[in-house]
Amino acid sequence: MLALFKNHKPLFAAAVTLNVLLSALTIGVAFVLERILNAAIGGDWALFNEMIAVTIGYVALVTVAMTASSLADKKLTVRTVQDVRAGLHRGIFSRDTERYRQTNTADYLSALTNDVKIVEENVIVPFLQAIQSFLVFAMAMVALFVYNPLIGGLMIVSLAAMYLLPSSLGRPLGARQDAYSKGLSLFTSKLKDQFAGYEVIRSFRLSDRTKKDFARQNDELADRKYEVERLVACSEGLSQMLGVGSQLGIMLVTAYFVLQGQMAAGALLAILQLSGCLVQPVAVIMQNAPKIQGAKPVLDRIRELSTDQPSAFQGSVEPVFEHRIEFEGVGFGYLPGRSVLDDCNVVFEKGKKYALVGGSGCGKTTLIKLLSAGYGSYAGSISVDGKELRSLDVDKLLALVSVIHQDVYMFDETIKENIDLHRDYREDEWERALSISGVDRFLAQTESGLETRVGENGIGLSGGQRQRVAVARALIERKPILVLDEGTSAVDSRTAYDIETALLGIDDLSIITITHNLAPDLLRRYDAVLYMEQGRIEEVGSYDLLIEKQGGFASFQHIEGA
Repeated sequence: MLALFKNHKPLFAAAVTLNVLLSALTIGVAFVLERILNAAIGGDWALFNEMIAVTIGYVALVTVAMTASSLADKKLTVRTVQDVRAGLHRGIFSRDTERYRQTNTADYLSALTNDVKIVEENVIVPFLQAIQSFLVFAMAMVALFVYNPLIGGLMIVSLAAMYLLPSSLGRPLGARQDAYSKGLSLFTSKLKDQFAGYEVIRSFRLSDRTKKDFARQNDELADRKYEVERLVACSEGLSQMLGVGSQLGIMLVTAYFVLQGQMAAGALLAILQLSGCLVQPVAVIMQNAPKIQGAKPVLDRIRELSTDQPSAFQGSVEPVFEHRIEFEGVGFGYLPGRSVLDDCNVVFEKGKKYALVGGSGCGKTTLIKLLSAGYGSYAGSISVDGKELRSLDVDKLLALVSVIHQDVYMFDETIKENIDLHRDYREDEWERALSISGVDRFLAQTESGLETRVGENGIGLSGGQRQRVAVARALIERKPILVLDEGTSAVDSRTAYDIETALLGIDDLSIITITHNLAPDLLRRYDAVLYMEQGRIEEVGSYDLLIEKQGGFASFQHIEGA
């Protein structure tokens, strides 16, 4: 538990110190009350006047201590929650593509929002409250034994009962809290699907079904939440009942001693105050203990997501691309027993342009994902200038490859920020990227040029404009390898032809294009056409050579062109 506060040790120490001071002042109230009552019963005006001054100063001191302690606790809570959230974000984004895809993004969102809130409300805040309550309890117990050891012993017996009964609810509460957390994750996932599928829902008139699904999921989540709260209420009720019973019992015993003349009347009030300082803290601890224990599965899940996952790419060799990238006997599948690539062999030489074609599901996109270090669990070898991909520094490898995907993602920022990704580039680099991509052709139509905000996922731009921005984003960094995964599919054929022609004219750029555009005049401009079938590169050669061969590519081209 203390590991949560490891980055804020001075602040934690300050919070505990202030809680010690506040606890001592809280216990001191009992002695002040005793002297006030003794003065009143004994008719001692001198003592009474003295206690007026003491009370005024004491209240001022308690106010300052309470304010300082509360501020320290709240600041520590805020900073700790900030650390938990930052650790989650860091852990999620430290994963390689293969491990990142193993978890639904809705689970990541739920962890960063719902689970963090659960940890704040059921772990961090209750733990700090338990520390303060324990300090008050310990000091009150010492003071009570000073007054009367018998009363102190009776209080210990009562407190043991207060502990044993509510703590028995910790395990079932943990199970229900875990179920609620999983329910939140599922709820978030379903909502994400509904929002992302808005166009489908509207076009296919699924609004009624969507509302019913939401209502059912909302009801299930509310039921799970109530199951948690019901058990918490039982725990709190038990604690309160035992606390009140203990306090009344101690007061009866104290009153007996006063009637016997063994204690002064002021002691009755002091012990009443001290018993409250014992019972209330224990009640707080007993109420919070099941919460903390119940949140353990959520905390464990956060720790798991926050922990860096071992990646297949642990290499430190700096990649150098001067000659070739080679796939040798590469096999890969996303699921066990279902291969997407099977004994795939291909060579990409520096500076050359390749068109990768084949039917849907033949493995084209998968090959590109492996080339860009997306997955490391492949069989065979992928090498860059003779160095195995998994032995290379993956960050430096990614600095060599730009990928333009068919589904372009745009950040809710400006056109400029979506191109430069908050990096600085020279003016000539901007001119080159904007010109080749064609972004400069539509900037005049926008509200503020490069400073125009594109909206959520580029909703303020057309599909073709988003594609051009993606091309500019890939070009501005001048990486030596450019991959287009249907990268011009969202623009019209003439625009796509212009973009590809401009890219093919860049001499020092190695290009691998996944395309369904089989226009002969465009494919003839590539150094080689790679025809892929059932996870293998079946044919390699120029367009005219493959057509003349009348093999798989020629048949594919004839069918697709028909």
